[in-house]
Amino acid sequence: MSVGSKPQPKAKAWSVPQPEPNAAPVSSNVTEIILPPGQVENFQLLLPMLTQLNQERRWLAWIDPPQALVSKWQTMHGIIAGEILVLRSSTEYSAQELAERALSAGTCHAVVLWTNKLGRGSLESLQRASAQGRSHGVVLRQR
Repeated sequence: MSVGSKPQPKAKAWSVPQPEPNAAPVSSNVTEIILPPGQVENFQLLLPMLTQLNQERRWLAWIDPPQALVSKWQTMHGIIAGEILVLRSSTEYSAQELAERALSAGTCHAVVLWTNKLGRGSLESLQRASAQGRSHGVVLRQR
């Protein structure tokens, strides 16, 4: 830094919670919600829970949300639009893989996955990823 120049402010980084040494193992936190047909876009059910989880300064990831919902999320109270990641599955990355990566990375306070099916093995895999990243997973699926 030269004489007389002002120090530049540093970008505010979001911190990822690190486990305490010798801390008890972290349990997973994955919730599965089964919705009747036609209710998959009913986000009002989740809003209070996600608003509470949003107290942590980490991302909220949405994986394969209904397109109609994506256009509505800017009007929802308690969730800041700039803190939501919308991820779409592809032939390269399945929704399951995206959810596991987002949960285990520790950069998301919650990961919401919209899916039509979820097997027992898939749920267990999501639970392991949730424990690893200390993130909350929410699986929304239709009956």
